[in-house]
Amino acid sequence: MSDLSANYDPFDESLWGELARVLLIGTSVCSAAFWAFQLANETTALVMLVTNILVVGIAVGSRFAGWQRLVSLLVLVVGIIAVFAAKQDPTVWWRPIVVFSPIATVGALFVLVFRDGLIAIRKRTTTMTSGKILMTAAAVGVAMYMVVIPSIGAFLEMFRERPRGYVVEDLTPLEVLRIRSAKVVVFGVFAYAGACVGSFLNVVAASAPRGEPIALRSSACPKCGTLIRRIDNLPIFSYLHLRGCCRDCDAEIPIRYFNVELVGFAIFGSLFLYELITGAANVPGFRHYYYAGILWIILYAKWSVIGIYFFHCALFSCLLTLGLIEQNRLRAPRWMTIAMPVIFASIAIISPAILTVSLGDQTPFRFPDTYPDWVDRALTSGIGGVLGLALGNLFNATSLRNHQSSASLVLGFALVGISLGWQASITIAILWLALMKLTKTIGGRVMRPRWLTPTTFLFVVVMLHHPAWKWLASQLSF
Repeated sequence: MSDLSANYDPFDESLWGELARVLLIGTSVCSAAFWAFQLANETTALVMLVTNILVVGIAVGSRFAGWQRLVSLLVLVVGIIAVFAAKQDPTVWWRPIVVFSPIATVGALFVLVFRDGLIAIRKRTTTMTSGKILMTAAAVGVAMYMVVIPSIGAFLEMFRERPRGYVVEDLTPLEVLRIRSAKVVVFGVFAYAGACVGSFLNVVAASAPRGEPIALRSSACPKCGTLIRRIDNLPIFSYLHLRGCCRDCDAEIPIRYFNVELVGFAIFGSLFLYELITGAANVPGFRHYYYAGILWIILYAKWSVIGIYFFHCALFSCLLTLGLIEQNRLRAPRWMTIAMPVIFASIAIISPAILTVSLGDQTPFRFPDTYPDWVDRALTSGIGGVLGLALGNLFNATSLRNHQSSASLVLGFALVGISLGWQASITIAILWLALMKLTKTIGGRVMRPRWLTPTTFLFVVVMLHHPAWKWLASQLSF
């Protein structure tokens, strides 16, 4: 470790750092003086006095800075939050002059925590970039805001006196912010899972048709053969961070990898918004819940809706995979052409909530009440699959460009029929054929790129059809 690293202090690096130090010292001195006069009036004044004196001492210099002091600062922050959270009156956090408020002291401590974190990281290694430092700080901040502070509040709630009655009050701006940020985090988790799936689909589309292993191997650069580091294997973020090039040999990473990860993000994210948190409002035949949203569907888990969501995410992911294989002018291996229909049909038949459309609802035919429900689902899925096979074979010669592969189109239509029913197969086939003809007639070469194969186009049409599935089914039902 160099002397430069040992004496590193972010406050010494720029004029802004010096101004931050002066501001922290000045406000903490004033706050300490204020709380010194409040010692006889408030029981928490001593805590605030000592804390502000510590802030002044820590802000003066970086001596003794490191992981030990960083942990001590975090413990101090948690302790102060616990002390004031135990009070019933929320106004204890504020003073007429904001500088003297406990919230201002907690903010100063967080600034010092961030500064000591930078020093501790610099002492450990000198290879940390500003991007990694900011990501680490953001992760710590989110963890404190989303986990630590609510956990402390829940723990202290056990020791508070229970009121005999409750008064409904409007949410404070901080509570509204926490609820909305929690919703964003939940959405981000589901959508980013789609990006991870998209990254995996890139591997499946490139390896499965060639008989190469899919899961039992490590990712490596195809040019230099260097194993890809974990930090460089994060969907979307790693591509942007590396600017589309290998870290070791600067070989260009195909933009297709990044695009497929974005498509996976869009699949899971869009289905999250219009299907999952709406209580499957777009699915025909499904009983709509009176309450919807993240709280009532995910946190108070409605497993039937969650099952439908993941089933359709899997369907769209398989269609995307078939499109990618077709773009490579390859054919899906035999095990894939057998496993996909069998798995989707088995799930649709076994689970009563996955395939909610009924053959009896879509035709004049009615099942006797003595027949078990799975028979209806089996016939609905089976007829849809056979119809999908027929439509796929009928349109197999249709393409946007000359000599364009359509090797996966039949399997794609079969999966749609098995998973969504015969009626959706017809609707999607009509939309697919009409849009194909329209794109081929009025669209130039820009509208007909090489990657837009018939199965890829089917994936796009299914994505467009899905939000309006319930409405379209109601227009075509007998």
